[in-house]
Amino acid sequence: MQRLPQLDIIRGFAVLGILLMNIFAFAYPIDYAHSLIWHEAGVSLVDTSLYNLQTLLISGRFLTLFNLLFGISMWLILQQYGQGYLQRRLYWLCLFGLVHGVFLWSGDILLWYALAGLIVLKQGYLQLDSSDLWRKAVRFFAYGLIMPLFYMVYLLWAQTEPLEALTAETLAAQQQLWTGSYLEQLIQNAIYAVLMLIAFALTWYWLMAAIMLFGVSLYKSAWFDTGYSTAMTKTLFWLAFVISSVTVLLDHVSGYGYGLNTALPWEQLAMLLMALSFASVLIHRRDNAWLQRWLAPCGRMAFSLYIGQTLLMVLLFRVIRPDWFASLDRTALLGIASSMILLQLLCCRWYFSHFNQGPLEWCWRVLSKKPATTG
Repeated sequence: MQRLPQLDIIRGFAVLGILLMNIFAFAYPIDYAHSLIWHEAGVSLVDTSLYNLQTLLISGRFLTLFNLLFGISMWLILQQYGQGYLQRRLYWLCLFGLVHGVFLWSGDILLWYALAGLIVLKQGYLQLDSSDLWRKAVRFFAYGLIMPLFYMVYLLWAQTEPLEALTAETLAAQQQLWTGSYLEQLIQNAIYAVLMLIAFALTWYWLMAAIMLFGVSLYKSAWFDTGYSTAMTKTLFWLAFVISSVTVLLDHVSGYGYGLNTALPWEQLAMLLMALSFASVLIHRRDNAWLQRWLAPCGRMAFSLYIGQTLLMVLLFRVIRPDWFASLDRTALLGIASSMILLQLLCCRWYFSHFNQGPLEWCWRVLSKKPATTG
């Protein structure tokens, strides 16, 4: 299968950008991973500003790009190698995701992508034409917003109490949990996976499937060859920015106690619009030598990088420097994430000067018993 440079560039951009949000889930207690208010000492103006910038430019944007490309990859594999091979790949990805989520880190997305992909495949949605895919994606997207809408109404009318900062005693207990007994961590990860399964059934499946289908629809209409016009790209970006500005304002008014940047329904729309604007920019610049030299290799081994990020960050915050867990501010954590991104860029550049495929990509292909090219 001939690789399309724009897809590798976008995928590389996405997998590196994901760490800018995941770093907080690695370094903070899981329930406070996307919360500004998490400890009694309070937060600085710098931390607040960084949190707002993440809401405006980062939160969910890179995962949405990753999700779009996951759907396209499914379609390309189905066309090239058939349903049997794609199905085996998704089954193996379920196993990889389960091991990743339970034995390493509770923030796994691979299991949920694989489950959503299997349902989409079994239902035959990938075979629909571009317009039918788009209509089904819009409907699924609307279904996925139902629970966030209920949550928004609940926040408005139930006068719910905001998430309280951790006391010194509770924070110490969380630090002990996530840097102490591995068995206790496994139990917590397993519990979290069960909760996520419920969330998947109620909301995540519909949103993930919708974005996968949006991606396939755009690919079938040749959008990934042309992107949007410059004017449309800017319109999508600024529309998403304005939508998320409303969330920033509500966060400020409510004292940042409700995690609104991941809860409000319109944020899902903002994530999609800005992700499409990012993709459009990269499509137009796919011939750029720097992007092909540095980002495309990351896209070619995105699976290995995603798992590698978990291994390095879990080792850093739970083994090498457990005193850093739940103790660093957002500036320090974004500095660590940026350093990690630079390291990944350098490693991928070196790796593909010696090898042709990422290590986990190779393992996944072999386990799935990749067939010879058909047709």
